Amino acid sequence: MKLAGRVAVVTGAGRGIGRALAEALAGEGASVVVSSRTATDLAEVTAAIGGDARAVVADALDRDQARAPVRAALAAFGRLDILVNNVGGRPGDGVDADPWHEHDDLFDRLLTLNLSSAWWTTNAALPAMRERGYGRVINIGSGVADRAGASMAYTAAKHGLVGLTRSLALATGTHGITVNCLCPGWTQTSAIDWDVIGARSGISGAEARDRVTADIAQRRVLDAEELGAVAVLLASDAGAAITGQVWHVDGGWRL
Repeated sequence: MKLAGRVAVVTGAGRGIGRALAEALAGEGASVVVSSRTATDLAEVTAAIGGDARAVVADALDRDQARAPVRAALAAFGRLDILVNNVGGRPGDGVDADPWHEHDDLFDRLLTLNLSSAWWTTNAALPAMRERGYGRVINIGSGVADRAGASMAYTAAKHGLVGLTRSLALATGTHGITVNCLCPGWTQTSAIDWDVIGARSGISGAEARDRVTADIAQRRVLDAEELGAVAVLLASDAGAAITGQVWHVDGGWRL
């Protein structure tokens, strides 16, 4: 029970990595507030966690709604110790912005969802953390947070998230607050459909998965639950000296 008595907010926690992280924090004793856009997903998560878990339906593309989970945690528990900014992905029509078919609106939404939303939520949480002299902010990045490999906007946003992490760590370091970036690699969630991924290259789903795992030192795709242990470390007292760091939990992707 490394997090007993702590209060955590996990955004984008309706499924996949966000849900796994919320369950990991709750499993170590934290009271958890989870958010996403889908109420039915959140109901499943809070039922699985049990205890005093709370759910907030919020669209992270909206500046005010992005801050709602933090407000809910402070209202329910009077404090906030841990913030996991997990919201991210590709909103809209599934078409990536690129230099040949530039789509301004999609580019802006990708930056907002994957970068600005993390700032909005963190900005809402920092005053309460500073007041108590304790805070843990964990930004969920990506394998492309320090290299290319995805759409321009998504890659730029995740690079930006690393810069935000380091800048915040420097600015908050004397207030008992740590800020780190946890970067998953290929992780098996409902968002990954190997048949769809393979179809883009004219190959089968099995071949697509084989191509991916060939770039991973451990030759496997991770389970979302494997990220939980690192999140618990960064969120706990044991992680007090770790700040401004980028943690890749990816089985050794493209070493």
